[in-house]
Amino acid sequence: MKILHCTFLFILLITSPLLNASELHDLLEGAGYQRSGLNQVDLDTLTAMVEFAEKNELTIFETLYDAGTYLKQADVRVSLDGEDLRTLNLRFDLGGDRVNTLLPFDKIINIEIGSSQGKTKPEMEVFLSEKHSDFLEIGDFYLSRHFGFETLEDDWFNDAFGVKVKYLFLKLDLTGLELYDKSKIAIYASSFPKPKRWRIKPIRELN
Repeated sequence: MKILHCTFLFILLITSPLLNASELHDLLEGAGYQRSGLNQVDLDTLTAMVEFAEKNELTIFETLYDAGTYLKQADVRVSLDGEDLRTLNLRFDLGGDRVNTLLPFDKIINIEIGSSQGKTKPEMEVFLSEKHSDFLEIGDFYLSRHFGFETLEDDWFNDAFGVKVKYLFLKLDLTGLELYDKSKIAIYASSFPKPKRWRIKPIRELN
């Protein structure tokens, strides 16, 4: 049964409606990451990931999701360094204000994605140098220094933690983020009547 489940997950990854990411998977596989512990993604590999995303018109969320789910399947966990992300942010537009609301690159220490390591860790964690708040369309977003998502699956960033959204007089917990269509995400918050749908700009190289 376990073998059938793993086979299904692998088929789901390589047939995702959002992208054909075999090239990205080959890149991650070729990096030779170990299953135990936390692997550091070097700047060259991270640059290649972003270049792949730019070539295929992917958003940062699509790129993180696909890398994270592939690494989870491979039972590998990696860390993306904040300084490296800021270096790339000088060369690439990683998505603008809507992305910066949930991924404030100027404050990121590192992002961990991939294996939960025996369900002891969330499948995506973001560590910030300080708390972050930003207003965007539906209200104020408040990010803790440590936030993320427990699981990445079925085009969802599930079970969010460490993020609150202030809407009118309510302060709600962010519960999840859905990649519901190409370059589009849906933001879900507790007790909110319906998700907020956003179009996210694909990664592009600056002129």
